[in-house]
Amino acid sequence: MTVSMSDHELERLRRHGFGVAYRMLGSVSESEDVAQEALLRLTGQEGPIDEPAAWITTVATRLSINVLRSARARREAYVGPWLPEPLLEDPAPGPAARAELADSLSLALLVLLEQLNPVERAAYLLREVFGYEYAQIAEIIERTEVNARQLVTRARKRLEAGRPRFDADEAARDALLDRFLAAAEEGDLEALEQLLAEDAVLYADSGGKAMAPREPLVGAALIARFMVAVSQGPPAPGEFETRRVRVNGQPGRVLRGPAERPLGRTERLAAERALARLTSGDVAADELAELVRRGRHARGRTIETGPDEQAAVHVWSVLTVDVVDGRIQAVRIVRNPDKLAHL
Repeated sequence: MTVSMSDHELERLRRHGFGVAYRMLGSVSESEDVAQEALLRLTGQEGPIDEPAAWITTVATRLSINVLRSARARREAYVGPWLPEPLLEDPAPGPAARAELADSLSLALLVLLEQLNPVERAAYLLREVFGYEYAQIAEIIERTEVNARQLVTRARKRLEAGRPRFDADEAARDALLDRFLAAAEEGDLEALEQLLAEDAVLYADSGGKAMAPREPLVGAALIARFMVAVSQGPPAPGEFETRRVRVNGQPGRVLRGPAERPLGRTERLAAERALARLTSGDVAADELAELVRRGRHARGRTIETGPDEQAAVHVWSVLTVDVVDGRIQAVRIVRNPDKLAHL
């Protein structure tokens, strides 16, 4: 006789499996596959299972380790900075629970976890996020208890210096993002620099499939110039929609609009030259802004719609910021269309 559960209980377990897998993989689609596979295996089990959530954790962790191992080569060859696929929802209903869970879901931590091998990552998350005892961790990752302790200790040491911290006041963080985006649209470089930490970093993940810097931009002045350049030349009313959201528990913004036309070789080279000049200090903000304007106005992939049809709306980018000590410490922008397809 196979395991029988209510739809509500199965959905709760599926969400739990997704949470385990997403922290391991940073991929929404892969995590959904892992959670579904774990649930199928659970419902196919004969006889009762004493702790279904623990069972799902074990299976989702082991499946995620296998997925990570196969994905290593792809990630090592990735074009530009790699960021996780963003989640646009509150991780929990109450402010206290949100703060607790957002730290373990943040893009900053998920990127940091990329330093670890798959088994180290699993051991660290099981201990630090899910609170498992070392004996339980050892059973899940199929190692000895001594080895499990060593893995967690080694992971802690590697992550200790870079472990993210964020200001706790949600309202203040949201207000800071609003001021940051408004200053970018107004072209106010001085205001932008004041909102950014002096050593702030901007990461843009395009996977080589959209216009974005292929190296992190470091420093308040450089990030301010870049944000002004890409925020100038607003499109015609109604063409694009911006909305404030929570991105993995942090303040963010999503930009939606008509389908983006892929960059041609000439456009790509022009964009790379403009970005290089911007980075070197030979300011090319106007040149970069013009490229952005042309990209937005050349919407559509040669798809024509009839008079009664509406062009499909796509997510162009998801932006989020890390706020530390009242200033923006990091800006993360996901532009890779493959990572935005689930939104």
